[in-house]
Amino acid sequence: VRIRYNISTYDYHPYNTDASFNKNGPKGPLIENDPEIDMGIGNVELQLAINTAQFGRTFQDRSHYMVLQQRPPGTEKFRIHNLNVRGKRGNIVQVYPAVEYDFVPTDLKMD
Repeated sequence: VRIRYNISTYDYHPYNTDASFNKNGPKGPLIENDPEIDMGIGNVELQLAINTAQFGRTFQDRSHYMVLQQRPPGTEKFRIHNLNVRGKRGNIVQVYPAVEYDFVPTDLKMD
């Protein structure tokens, strides 16, 4: 099962905002990276730590489910081996603090 879901921050109108509000659009950007805000106290400005790549993103939930069923007739004498996969795709630097793709159990011996 793969489900996609959106994260909205409501920093801009979700339905009336379109590509014209992009950096090079005619209306200019609504949100900028690390903007400096006038505090209204002389020449004091506050710089906000904003990364626009973190606003309004889409994520994927890669949850899986498994259905356990009765064995088909005539297979009772056979042994079932369960080989699983764990981890994330990529090298160790890309997936840290998780682990790279790996099989569980690491060594599966069958007769």
